[in-house]
Order: sequence, then structure tokens, then C-alpha cells
Amino acid sequence: MKPVALILSIALLAGCDGGVGTTLPDGVTAADVALFKTAVTAAGCYISDADTAEAVEAQTGFEDAKLRSITQYLTLAGESEPASSGFRLTSGSCANA
Repeated sequence: MKPVALILSIALLAGCDGGVGTTLPDGVTAADVALFKTAVTAAGCYISDADTAEAVEAQTGFEDAKLRSITQYLTLAGESEPASSGFRLTSGSCANA
């Protein structure tokens, strides 16, 4: 995935509402979400530029559609939030980052 596309897809989520009980998207497992969260945590809990997005993409090995699905899922589940220039994980060890 082009890192800019990941950042832009995250920014589009700013107006989405989600809630508790959000189900995993088709083709995404709990292990996929855990791997993504680990990669984002290793990147400092925040994806804000192409280098960070590339690092997360490389660590997970996921294709564009899966990355978009996971970022949308986490936002709708209340575990992340779109930021003005990217995405911030707000759960786990990133809750207070």
C-alpha cells in the first residue's frame, strides 16, 4: 500500500461512528488486528508520515484492503482515532501515549 493512501484512508474515518461490539471485517482475524496493533505500537502508537506507514506495512505484510479494514475497524471499535495528519492507536500500551 502506498503510505499516503493509508494516511488518507485513516483521515476519512474522522466522521465515522462506531461502538462496542463492532465485528471484525471479512478476511480479518483477531490475530491480524493484534499484529497490526503491535506494528503501530512499535512505530510509536502514531502513523503520521510515509516512513511510519511503510514500517507498519512492512511489519504486517498486509495488502491495502486489509490495512484499510483494520484501521476502520479499530476506529469504529473506539481503539484508535484519526488525527489531523494520520492515525493514533489509543488502546493497550498506547492508551496513554
